[in-house]
Amino acid sequence: MKSFYFLLVFLLLVGNSIFGQNDTISEFDLYGCWKMKLATKENGIKKWIYVPCDISETGNSIKQFGIVFKAYNKCEFSATIQDALCPIIYERVEGTWTYDMKSGIVEVYYPKEFQKEFWDTLKEENPELEIPSPRMKTKFKIVELEDGKMEIEKTTPNNGNRCTSP
Repeated sequence: MKSFYFLLVFLLLVGNSIFGQNDTISEFDLYGCWKMKLATKENGIKKWIYVPCDISETGNSIKQFGIVFKAYNKCEFSATIQDALCPIIYERVEGTWTYDMKSGIVEVYYPKEFQKEFWDTLKEENPELEIPSPRMKTKFKIVELEDGKMEIEKTTPNNGNRCTSP
């Protein structure tokens, strides 16, 4: 009878440790190249599904709404440049990123000097504008990271050209 109770207690402890594990997403879980696979809308909430890039397609995936999260808060993504000669140019830039493990919020920033001349001119013409530096490219919440898929909800528009008036 003692062995039955011992076995029962053992199974309860093992089961609790297996099923009671913390499913917190760490910064290390995000490292690597991610490309957008699918965008959905459920109950008025836009959600995006990202999957890891294949090693051979990392460069192409970044151009297709992808991002590479690197160590030391560095990241690489494609930025849209508007030019008088060519209306839309995609340029690969190295920005920065932060991750709050408690809230699941990721913030991605443009490089500090990105389009500096444009923003300096805009600030001179509109001194009342508050233009943050570095400017945020996007902010999103990671809803789930499972089976190689990352589901996110954006909390800001994908627009790095944001500035505010006081």
